[in-house]
Amino acid sequence: MDIDSLKADLREHNQEHLLQFWDSLSEVRKQELYEDLKSIDFAEVNRYFKRCIGDLKNAGEKVDSHLKPIPKEATGSVVRTEPEQLQEYENEGLRQISEGRVAVLLLAGGQGTRLGVSYPKGMYDCGLPSGKTLYQLQAERILKVQQMAQEKNGNESCDVPWYIMTSEHTQEPTRQFFNKHNHFGLKPENVVFFEQSTLPCMSFDGKVIMETTHSIARAPDGNGGLYRALLKSRVLEDMESRGIKYVHVYCVDNILVKM
Repeated sequence: MDIDSLKADLREHNQEHLLQFWDSLSEVRKQELYEDLKSIDFAEVNRYFKRCIGDLKNAGEKVDSHLKPIPKEATGSVVRTEPEQLQEYENEGLRQISEGRVAVLLLAGGQGTRLGVSYPKGMYDCGLPSGKTLYQLQAERILKVQQMAQEKNGNESCDVPWYIMTSEHTQEPTRQFFNKHNHFGLKPENVVFFEQSTLPCMSFDGKVIMETTHSIARAPDGNGGLYRALLKSRVLEDMESRGIKYVHVYCVDNILVKM
């Protein structure tokens, strides 16, 4: 352990308090804390903090002058599009699916606290007569669109990979839930779990908060951390190896999502 280098890094970024319990720790705990601290880019964390505080100070500012209409060529409407054109879109979509170029990306890092349960949201029974959970409903929609693409294009089989971003606390329960239910009929190799990143928790004076005497308090970096997680977990590489070109992204509690 290069303690002098670590101390210099903490001093430079005004986080020296993170070693306040160092002398009282066992050698094992010292190693754990050292590795925890060395895994953090404090310069980056401080930049995030300053940006966040700046946003809070400007929270009451009107943003009307910054808003512009979405370009017409970037939008579409089912009710204003001719049936023939809609059919062309559907045919093209099913063709891309049949050729293995489409994936589904699910943001499922949250616990079901607001739903009144302590387990991951996707495992929630919505109270339907069928008793189906959010995960089951969504898995069956993927199965259906695979079937539609297969029948439309005469393929022997069609696969739509399902990438599920969990958090540190939801990944294992989610994995076990899918195993228990045989992945709801999907091929196990096409259900890919990956974990979103975390960031250190900070006080309002810019200090990183300690969870214990030898560890840092962390929290998931939210849906905005998707891109970092895709890169870090090598999901992008997996997509590329499969030939994926189009990705449908949605949140787990969107019960009405149309795959």
